[in-house]
Amino acid sequence: MFRAVFPLSALLLGMSAMLVGNGLFSTLTAVRMTVEDFAPAMIGVVVACHSIGFALACFTCDRIIQAVGQIRVFAGFAATLAVCCLCFPIVVDPFAWMGLRLLFGFSAAAVFMVGESWLAGTAPPDMKGKVFAIYMVINKASFGVGQLLLIVGDPAGDRLFMLTAALYALCLIPIALTRIKVPEGLVGERLSFRALYRLSPVGVAGAICAGFTNSSLIGLGPVFAARLGFTITQISILMTGFLLGSLLLQLPLGRCSDRFDRRTVLICVALLTAAACLSMSYGAESGFIGLLGLFALVGGLSATIYPIAMTHANDLARPEQTVSLHATLLLAFAAGASAGPIFASLTMEQLGPSGLFTTAAAANFILSVFVLYRMTQRAPVPEDNQGDFVAMPQTSQTTQVVATLDPRNDDAQIDFD
Repeated sequence: MFRAVFPLSALLLGMSAMLVGNGLFSTLTAVRMTVEDFAPAMIGVVVACHSIGFALACFTCDRIIQAVGQIRVFAGFAATLAVCCLCFPIVVDPFAWMGLRLLFGFSAAAVFMVGESWLAGTAPPDMKGKVFAIYMVINKASFGVGQLLLIVGDPAGDRLFMLTAALYALCLIPIALTRIKVPEGLVGERLSFRALYRLSPVGVAGAICAGFTNSSLIGLGPVFAARLGFTITQISILMTGFLLGSLLLQLPLGRCSDRFDRRTVLICVALLTAAACLSMSYGAESGFIGLLGLFALVGGLSATIYPIAMTHANDLARPEQTVSLHATLLLAFAAGASAGPIFASLTMEQLGPSGLFTTAAAANFILSVFVLYRMTQRAPVPEDNQGDFVAMPQTSQTTQVVATLDPRNDDAQIDFD
């Protein structure tokens, strides 16, 4: 393990600083919009702009990387992230924040793409699975730590935005000083969306639902808590609980999907997620501790939907399709992530804060009905053809390049020139 990690420690340290910044930024901007009394629908659009920018970069940024090189792309877009953070408190306007969030999402994806391709290109072939597991833990843990940093300052002021900008600048230091040679370029073939749907309708539906649910809950969860009158410390702990749940439940539920038809497990997880979300909708009177437990349960269940759906699609794909499958499923996730906050915020305008979880519950119930229908149209994948479940990082904090670290994809690497 030490042999796999030590040569990549500078890169992992830099990515950790960025992920901590992302965790702080996502909650900070949601709380600040609540403080500034933005309309719920406007908050949803601003949150969705991040996913739109992120998706655009995932499928266009490879050309920029090939044109100017990975080091310049990493440095340029990490600096852009820092500048964006400093601009948010200067121009507190929903329309200005839409443009900033689009640019921020695009820049974040560009930095992730370079960092993850660097990891994939330099990790020893026999250690890729271990590096992937370590990166998954770092991804989730760092994002969770960022949530806790909300308590060190006042979201209504400028200092937390300055701290976030400092974290993005900090991520440059270990990477700029490392002696590891970055791969010169990356080339990845993509599976068309139509072809992916023909291959695995359940995989596509699960990815869309996961994006719809997770983007809504992470982006608007702080708004829900603020509207209930929770303190900044309580909001920070609540969001950390959500992410901790996603870290703890992926493997147990994933192992269940290895033993049974993944579609049956996916239906159960979607229905449990819907039930937990409804409990959140009508459980405000249960107090902070009760909501914290429920939100951790929602986080753990909802975070499992994407990797189970992705693993099911992987079971149906040929080995040479696996990397392109990841890339197209990420597009499906991004489509859901772009729509989710908008629909959820509109529901919050009509029903109040509980509308967030009512929307998430409805999405997961619809997924369970669709998967049940698909089970009547196609036989289950034979057990001998099923691969092993692999827990995934938070999908809105990674790009398709991370697929090359997935131990299931040893025979389907992105080419590094």
